[in-house]
Amino acid sequence: MIICSCNVISDRDVHGASKPCGAPAERPADVFRGLGRAPKCGKCVRNIRAALDSRCCGDEHAAREPGMEACA
Repeated sequence: MIICSCNVISDRDVHGASKPCGAPAERPADVFRGLGRAPKCGKCVRNIRAALDSRCCGDEHAAREPGMEACA
């Protein structure tokens, strides 16, 4: 599913750009950086955060604080 239409970033791209479970949670800025792109309108940021929070761990870690490890 396309999450960012300005940069044509899909949920798979977000999952690939983020670190695997056990690594610190990534921010949307890190996803853009990892994909070699830059945010344009910013409407996708909320969806990127949701994709990062739900990646491989499901909703169990969706409410984690920034900097906490996922699937620790």
